Amino acid sequence: MKFCEISIGLISVCMLFGFVQSEQPYIVKNEGWEYFNGIFETTFHLGEMKIIGRQRYINGTIKFTEDMASDHFSFQIELYSCPQGEKNFKLLPMGVPRTPICEGLKELFPKVLQASFIEGENTNFPFVPDEGLCPIPMGEYYIKNLEFDTDSWPNHIIRGLLKAKLTFFKDAINVGGGALIMRVEDRE
Repeated sequence: MKFCEISIGLISVCMLFGFVQSEQPYIVKNEGWEYFNGIFETTFHLGEMKIIGRQRYINGTIKFTEDMASDHFSFQIELYSCPQGEKNFKLLPMGVPRTPICEGLKELFPKVLQASFIEGENTNFPFVPDEGLCPIPMGEYYIKNLEFDTDSWPNHIIRGLLKAKLTFFKDAINVGGGALIMRVEDRE
């Protein structure tokens, strides 16, 4: 049953962010950033992340205070929508259920984010090869002037505000996370 839940979640995210290669009929603007600490400890820090400039780039640092492997660490992604833009978000029935960190990174990062996170150009986060990256090495990783490459995202995304909330868990306890709020608008 757990495999089915993970598969459905991964398929949903891939449908939302996944496989169509073309210029999109929409544009995505980063609107805001939220972060939260863990319940008892915080091993994933996003407190220094911010949105800057007219281009609305993402800048800041991500800190992993210990190596993260699937024997103790997992994550989940919840997606929220607010078509009218008034920040009254509603949870969408898609996302990524709690998934072991290494398996999730191997399946999602190359398909959804790797085109945006260019090692040595706008981040020092390591390139994730086809075989994955495990454990995620402890360290501080910068993000500089990040703008999402949406070429591989699907043609149909709900317009308005979209919130992607990422939460990390260690032995099933929340150890930190954050949420990126994006505005999706029709391309002119």
